[in-house]
Amino acid sequence: MRNLKTYFEKTSAKSRKESNLKTNSLNNKKAKTILLIDSPGLSHYTSYLAYGLSKYRDIILYGFSSEEYYVTGAARQKRIKFYNIREKLPNGNSTLEIIVESLLLFFILFKAFTKTGYDIVHIQGYLPMFFFFIPILKLRRKKIFWTVHDVNFRPTNAGIRGKLDFIYTVTVSEPSLLKKYADIIIVHGYLLKNQLSAKGTDDKKIQVIPHFDYRYLLKDSMKENVKIYEGNLSTDYVLFFGRIAPYKGLELLVNASRIVKKRIGNKFILLIAGEGDISLIKNHMSDDDYAYIHLLNKRIPYWEIPDLFKGAKFLILPYAEASQSGVIPLAYTFSKPVIVSNVGSLSEYVEHGKTGMIFDSGNTDQLANYIIELVKNRDLCTEMGESANRKLLNDMSLELCCERLNYLYNMI
Repeated sequence: MRNLKTYFEKTSAKSRKESNLKTNSLNNKKAKTILLIDSPGLSHYTSYLAYGLSKYRDIILYGFSSEEYYVTGAARQKRIKFYNIREKLPNGNSTLEIIVESLLLFFILFKAFTKTGYDIVHIQGYLPMFFFFIPILKLRRKKIFWTVHDVNFRPTNAGIRGKLDFIYTVTVSEPSLLKKYADIIIVHGYLLKNQLSAKGTDDKKIQVIPHFDYRYLLKDSMKENVKIYEGNLSTDYVLFFGRIAPYKGLELLVNASRIVKKRIGNKFILLIAGEGDISLIKNHMSDDDYAYIHLLNKRIPYWEIPDLFKGAKFLILPYAEASQSGVIPLAYTFSKPVIVSNVGSLSEYVEHGKTGMIFDSGNTDQLANYIIELVKNRDLCTEMGESANRKLLNDMSLELCCERLNYLYNMI
């Protein structure tokens, strides 16, 4: 198989279109149908992917969120058939409910793989119970695509709970088996490809496709003037957005914020928004920190995201560890620059000094200096945001990513 990056860099849009038309004509006699399987927490990505792929082929989507299915626009596409997994599963988080959920998911997947017509199975993330069906799919000569959003699984909880999360996820998803038997593995960065390859995964099956945009959140139908935060907060803050987890570098962010506050005073306000164990932050904050660091500890629904991002100057991703992050294309969608640490593939999405800033992981002073530079220079911040949005549209758009993926579907 040709290297996907080389193919898209060395061929023009016109020649790629002609190539795709030729390939599609060969497949018209029996068009390949994609069985697209969601994973918990990834429904926004999977549903929007189904929306983009429906331009090329029929999609059978097994999703965990009907809400995301409608919000992303996938529900409007006639070539997508949707099956709601979540409505057949328990909602609780007790040990018993988790065990029951895994068993029920096994039977849901069994029905999906044996009772529907498809050519390619494309799963997302660490999908529980899928590994049981690898022999069946191989015997039936079905191709397996696997998008790995996190090459190295990182628990979102600290302590014993995090260790149990890790054990459960590895046990019920068996990523080592998927690395061996998946026909194509999609990752969101070249460093991630190298990491997988270094662990023994066949380099030829690993393909890099960027994490795409969130432009469905720009629709006019989104709710407006939503009261997001009850405290005293201006619309000119610096934003950390996403799940609060041990590896997100929030202690570093608090330390850097103290330096920033000391040097520029009231010009600096930080909003940390996301669900998770808030004690990871509170245990590190003093009473004085609450004057300029605001905490919005909850799951942020989709209709609050536009106003939350429009009110921000820029985004900070101070992660101590990472594979990649959807927060970067989300920020770019709203024309906001980012400050990111140089871990994982985060820096692959950022042009330093143009679409954001890249600091050395763990370097508090460097992070503080970059925050100060963007807070004090509004014109630079705006210019970077505009460049970030152009980069998103030129290099990371849903259309481009689905074109690349469709090319892989055709070549397998």
